[in-house]
Amino acid sequence: MNISNNQIDNLLNELLSLHPKKIDLSLGRIKNLLTKLDNPEYKIKNILHIAGTNGKFSTLKFIQEILRFSNYSTNAYISPHLVRFNERFQLMDKEVSNEALCNVLEKVKDINQNDPITFFEITTAAFFEMASKNPADFTLLEVGLGGRLDSSNVITPKISIISSVSMDHQDFLGDSVEMIAFEKSGIIKNKVPLIIGYQPYPEAKEILIDQAEYKKAPVFAHGIHWNLIEYKNSLVYEDSQNEIKFNNLEKHNNFQKKNLGLAIATLSKLPLINVNSFFSKGLHNKINFPGRMEKITKGPLVSILDPSNELYLDGSHNEDAARNLNNSLNQLPQKKLCVILGMINTKDPISYLSQFTNIDTLTVITIPDEENAISSSELRSKLNRYYKNINEANSVKDALKSINSNYKNVRILICGSLYLAGKVLSMN
Repeated sequence: MNISNNQIDNLLNELLSLHPKKIDLSLGRIKNLLTKLDNPEYKIKNILHIAGTNGKFSTLKFIQEILRFSNYSTNAYISPHLVRFNERFQLMDKEVSNEALCNVLEKVKDINQNDPITFFEITTAAFFEMASKNPADFTLLEVGLGGRLDSSNVITPKISIISSVSMDHQDFLGDSVEMIAFEKSGIIKNKVPLIIGYQPYPEAKEILIDQAEYKKAPVFAHGIHWNLIEYKNSLVYEDSQNEIKFNNLEKHNNFQKKNLGLAIATLSKLPLINVNSFFSKGLHNKINFPGRMEKITKGPLVSILDPSNELYLDGSHNEDAARNLNNSLNQLPQKKLCVILGMINTKDPISYLSQFTNIDTLTVITIPDEENAISSSELRSKLNRYYKNINEANSVKDALKSINSNYKNVRILICGSLYLAGKVLSMN
């Protein structure tokens, strides 16, 4: 029987109704459901557990592609999705089908027996159930929110990985970098190796190392035990046992170098991974990162634009990610920057945009079909005092048409939300 995308969406909406809150951080409910499922999470081997504010997905993708090149199979749990929910479940290197997804969601829904449980908790349980039935050589598990009380944090991994930590989700994780770092450190397990990526805040790094020492977890930290540096037009990864030199990134966000370094550092702790050969073939430059400073070069949205105008899409939504995005934009040939911004109501558009050094025109929109979106009128009201050239549009297409009619040879950036990035990808 063929299951349509609409049928999957209807089933997901049923799961959303099982708890009054979309987010309610706790491990009790998912542990109860996993017990009813005969604890599938304990049957999954070689889990690489990835937390952090920015860079989790990119780090996961680099690790996944290098493992695949070395002939290891992978399962992956990714959050959030951009276009289809199926993106979250990758089993044996393939995105799960509607039929398989429907079967497992129906199963966990029935076994849960209408007990209160959040959407993320019950779908995480569904992934564990599927991964236990489709054993891969490695399972890459991305934290959804925080770490300590995240639904994914019911396992003991082979390696814990923490990417860049900065301010985000303060309403759930705390209003300081130290508090947020403590929540992220909750994935560190007793005596399980911890790989720490580049940290923009020294106090976050200190918290992570302190918590690892408390739990007797061996630490392998950026800037202390490993590094990735630029040398002429090459990148060089170094630690006490390895030196790997390879071609620089060609098309990716500049910050991806830090995520790539974290991936290499992680894989250096695993035997028989063919990292050198992967880089010698230039495969790191062939990985796609949808919605992460992605240059859109074809499709209906590009057809709106004059050939001299460039279009980029980025799902960044916090201050640190905006800073990294701005740095990457400044590495490109100089052009006027026209920003199209949409955000959800838990984010701060003022602090986000403050990280950009050169915005020539700003157009605000309401993220379509997103109940938590900040309306374009509210965005304009919040930002009006900071930007002289600010406009409001009814849609992404209208915003692009307006910019295109007024500017030539400019760089257009759609940003502010992964939800918006997903909408853009679905319409292109």
